[in-house]
Amino acid sequence: MPKSTLIVYEPIDKFGRMSEYWSKYISFYKEYWGGPTSPYGVWFGDEYRDFQYKLSKFLEVDEIHDCLFMKGSDGKYLISPLRLFKNEYMLHSDNHIPLQWFILFEDDERKFFYTHMGFGRIHYGTDLKQSLNRIDKADGIIEDSITAHSEATEQSAFLMKLKRIQSDLFELRAWLSEFDTLSYLVLDYGELCSFINPYTLNMDHSSKEAWDMLSNLNNGNIGESRRILNSLLEKWETVKKKVSADILKNDIQ
Repeated sequence: MPKSTLIVYEPIDKFGRMSEYWSKYISFYKEYWGGPTSPYGVWFGDEYRDFQYKLSKFLEVDEIHDCLFMKGSDGKYLISPLRLFKNEYMLHSDNHIPLQWFILFEDDERKFFYTHMGFGRIHYGTDLKQSLNRIDKADGIIEDSITAHSEATEQSAFLMKLKRIQSDLFELRAWLSEFDTLSYLVLDYGELCSFINPYTLNMDHSSKEAWDMLSNLNNGNIGESRRILNSLLEKWETVKKKVSADILKNDIQ
């Protein structure tokens, strides 16, 4: 199932006794592959089995714990441990990207690039503290608008959508608050990119659209805010339907 993913990377020195393990893991991985781990990486053949065997010998352990890692702007490493089952460092969404995820980022934090397989890819990246501040800002804008237009029956459908976004942001805040504020947050479009036309993908600026919606809402431009929100929701609902239809078609074949 194609998924989009929110990934939290915490500072390596926040892992207590595991910090030394992760430091050695990073050292070996960089020497083995010549670079950091990535959500975009692909293992071929027996590469992963060979890597794990040599890593276990290097670390002198029987059980390997894997992670994604990146280097922060201060030169220090941040870690996102990988789990076999539930992973508290990641949130996944099947077949689309929830609107509230885009509110965590700004357009200048967006990166479009091509993977080594030649596929277009998008991710956003920002400091976790920035994301929390944006949640608070968005929540305040939405709350003020709901209060100001609570008696406007013609806006009831729009206000219900805003309340849903507000509720979703509340859940996101609860999740993000579990991590160190010096952490880093990444939104990865994942395999959804392969279901979206490359030109359309390159032109996608959903985070900007989400904040344009909020900016208009904050300035009292309800009609324009509603139009942008409906367009954004429709865009990702279309992606969700296309991905689901393509998967079903392939299953039938």
